[in-house]
Amino acid sequence: MTSLSRQLLVTGASGFLGSEVVGLAREAGWHVRGFDRNPVSEIDGVEMLVGDISDTAMLCKACEGITAIVHAAGLAHVFGPGFRDSTLFDAVNVEGTRYLVEAALACGVPHVVLISSVSVYGDYSGVICDETVPCHPQGPYAISKWRSEVSANERMATGPGSLTILRFATIYGEGDRGNVAKLIGALDRGRFIWPGSGQNQKSLIYKEDAARACLCALERPVSGIEVFNVSARPVSMREIVSAICQALGRPIPRLSIPLALLKAVGAISRRMGDPGQFGQRLEKFIHDDVYDGSRFESTFAFRPAISLSEGMRREVRFLQAQTGR
Repeated sequence: MTSLSRQLLVTGASGFLGSEVVGLAREAGWHVRGFDRNPVSEIDGVEMLVGDISDTAMLCKACEGITAIVHAAGLAHVFGPGFRDSTLFDAVNVEGTRYLVEAALACGVPHVVLISSVSVYGDYSGVICDETVPCHPQGPYAISKWRSEVSANERMATGPGSLTILRFATIYGEGDRGNVAKLIGALDRGRFIWPGSGQNQKSLIYKEDAARACLCALERPVSGIEVFNVSARPVSMREIVSAICQALGRPIPRLSIPLALLKAVGAISRRMGDPGQFGQRLEKFIHDDVYDGSRFESTFAFRPAISLSEGMRREVRFLQAQTGR
């Protein structure tokens, strides 16, 4: 590519993943334009546009002269009463994606990378989940991510551009507000008891590796519409907890609760409407969540570079700095 063709738009440019994409893209020689509703601050060397993802006029302005888009803007990690409100997720994740893709098509942008999630698969019965597994999303967030994929797919299919959908496993790292950060907090406060044996497997990916995956998709765009899982190798919950405890300088907890009892408690919580998402979080913790990212790795010659222990060390250090420790 020539420098004139390396014009990148990153939506959600100040967000958890978007900000990492912006930094790596600039290092790789892209001219980056950021789009965000609430930019944290000005980013050196980045043209920043402030706007809402529902503002079609601003989106068209953002897409002018752009040759590739990483659509990282989205709503996630909604806790409390709002986590059941599908209208919140639909407005940002579904309608926002529709508006963005329509603006991209109107401006002739040749390539869109859509950030999605392995949550679109829902519960599955296999040992490992690859891209051939049918999607049966559960819950407002997962359903909205699936619907955003469908919307982008339908619209991009009518134009000459290509669409790369990246279904990421759980992304962790500095600035994480999800389950990994909550687990770190529980371990740091000494409020963690093992749910079961900890041998269940999880797929994670550190945010820098996730951003590198986006850059790989930009540098070697595939034709048409392609979908890929993106994940590091699976690890057990015991490995995850051990890595966090090592970073915290704390002993690994010993107390555990039998798995059968936990499943019964989770079932009761769901029958009660799952207050505070307790049942959902519990089931997520004790189940296997393993996603096959080998197709992406082979297509783009990609390998995650940050180990679990190093990634957890970085996130723990960040959280400790936030609390002044």
